[in-house]
Amino acid sequence: MEAPKVRVFRVEGMDCADCARKVEDALNRVPGVVKAEVSFQSGKAYLQLEVPQAEEEAARALSALGYRLRPEGEEKGGLPGPWRWALVSGGLLLAAFLASLFLPGLAPWGYRLAALIGVFPLARRAVATFRQNPFSIQTLVTLATLGAMLIGAEAEAALVVFLFLVGEVLEAYSVAQARRSLYALSELLPRRAYRLKEGGVEEVPLKALRVGDLVRVPPGERVPADGVVVSGQASVEEAAFTGEPLPRPKGIGDRVYGGSLVQEGSLVVKVERHPEEGFLAEMERLAEEALLKKSQVERVVDAFSRRYTPAVLLLAGFVALVLPLFQGDFLGHLYKALALLLIACPCALVVSVPAAIAAGVGRGARAGVLFKSGAALERLAGVRYVALDKTGTLTLGKPTLVRVVTFGVSTEEALALAKGVAEGSSHPLARAVREASGPKALPSEEHRAVPGLGAFARVEGKEVGLVRPEAWDLPPEVEAQVKALAEEGFSLSLLVREGVPLALLAFQDTPRLEAREVLAELRRLGLKPLLLTGDRETSALALGTAIGLFPEEIRAGLSPVDKLRLVEELAGRGGVAMVGDGVNDAPALARATVGLAVAEGTEAALQSADVGLLSLAALPRAFRLSRMTMAVVRQNIALAVGLKGVFLLSTLLGLTGLWPAVLADSGALVLVTANSLRLLRSRV
Repeated sequence: MEAPKVRVFRVEGMDCADCARKVEDALNRVPGVVKAEVSFQSGKAYLQLEVPQAEEEAARALSALGYRLRPEGEEKGGLPGPWRWALVSGGLLLAAFLASLFLPGLAPWGYRLAALIGVFPLARRAVATFRQNPFSIQTLVTLATLGAMLIGAEAEAALVVFLFLVGEVLEAYSVAQARRSLYALSELLPRRAYRLKEGGVEEVPLKALRVGDLVRVPPGERVPADGVVVSGQASVEEAAFTGEPLPRPKGIGDRVYGGSLVQEGSLVVKVERHPEEGFLAEMERLAEEALLKKSQVERVVDAFSRRYTPAVLLLAGFVALVLPLFQGDFLGHLYKALALLLIACPCALVVSVPAAIAAGVGRGARAGVLFKSGAALERLAGVRYVALDKTGTLTLGKPTLVRVVTFGVSTEEALALAKGVAEGSSHPLARAVREASGPKALPSEEHRAVPGLGAFARVEGKEVGLVRPEAWDLPPEVEAQVKALAEEGFSLSLLVREGVPLALLAFQDTPRLEAREVLAELRRLGLKPLLLTGDRETSALALGTAIGLFPEEIRAGLSPVDKLRLVEELAGRGGVAMVGDGVNDAPALARATVGLAVAEGTEAALQSADVGLLSLAALPRAFRLSRMTMAVVRQNIALAVGLKGVFLLSTLLGLTGLWPAVLADSGALVLVTANSLRLLRSRV
């Protein structure tokens, strides 16, 4: 037997979260399907297939329920929803209305025909899904329509069906727009690429590119695939990835994303990932995974909706069967009960949360914020503290050599010796020495590293080392220089030859240009930032002062365990968001209320985090978007519950009838979907 394979399909006809549950239940019962997960927001089904034949069985099972399973990438054209049935039903309704003006005797038959034709697709779906869900909206509308015809309300029955079908079309269109917006990033990739070959340039389809190909990207064109610049300089706009509107300069050695726009200049890029497997595809995958993980509020609403429908149906039965025994007017009470059947459907309430979460996740993907779950998006709105790592988060994570203090040798000789030792070390400070301007490295051999001390090599026949000053026995004059430089916030390395100090090398990790503005924006949002670092207090204070942090907001000299304990404490004092990028941040990221990792960081940090940030500038956007999304969730729930409540009360009082009850359902559903779509166009 073959190992289970995960296949992705699109499900047609799935227009609410309740439909997604029915589809998932049906697929999980298909022989050969190990596991099925269905997302209403993305309109996709993820199937672990044990045998290839299970795909056909799954398609047949959904077809029997009125849905269609299509392989990923096989798109269907045309308008969504039952628009043909709505068109026919509306035409017959109009004809019946005109007949009531000129041929009154034919009007009732026209209304009956309009109602029966319009209700046919709903009744067919109701029968197909009755075993899975006997209280589906299709069942309720069918019963209300047939009941209205039985009591002589043909015109209202036809109007109810027509309004419901129009609502289905509007709903399907709104949902399709939301899904299209969620995955609009993939449309950024160009359809062609200019591949370099011997003798010139050839224009090829995007799918023809392979890893290692060289492609030219002229001004005004989009980069066809993720890669590294090997030639040229240009200004590249990456707003779709980072949310930053201003273009960034790119040159040799810089990475570029497939889909980014070259505004000025021209680049030659070496392809590192196939276009269909690049960063855009990874962002879509993360968004899809996020939509499969429900937030807490979504689970609460689902639980409420499962109790809401039976409760309203019991109320409808009481109105139809019990009240007439005391108040008479059986037909009048039956009419009210039929209207209550339409109000009993919880579709708008069930959709209110996932629609907003999907829009929030989609908007985040275009603002440089990758939410891994709806729960993370929800939790982020409630935190009070923001704990930030220093190196690689608030700084570029690339220390540079800024000062050389020598003792008895020239600066050029000290640098040449230091570069010789640095040739054999991967330490960040050694890399900064190699990249420093000045003389070339002297020939070196016998490289070795001593943990906790430094790096050594034999240069010109003598042992030379780059060591930690605090781990070396220093003469008074050297010790005084070490103390002075440390108080200025520099990281230090001591150059020694045969044990004799030759020079002090001072390094500084450059703060990110956006760090000060990001911290100011966090304060404007009512959040309290804290710097957590393992660096010395003098170094941490120097950086914190430079980017606008107060001394009481800086915690220096912390080990990974210390960071974890502090994060646990803050989590209990109102919630904390931890922002980091390194391996030592992984435990704190996992323990925080919400962990956020800068995408330039290590894989361990990204795996441990709940949210990925494509740049530090995206951090305030993550908080704003989370709060906006939860505000929309609250608005949606208020709309859905409020409209249902108003029409429930007005129906019981006899103020409204069948067609307003349809508006309470379809209208509320369209309203919450449209309200959620606002997030996709919002400024964050």
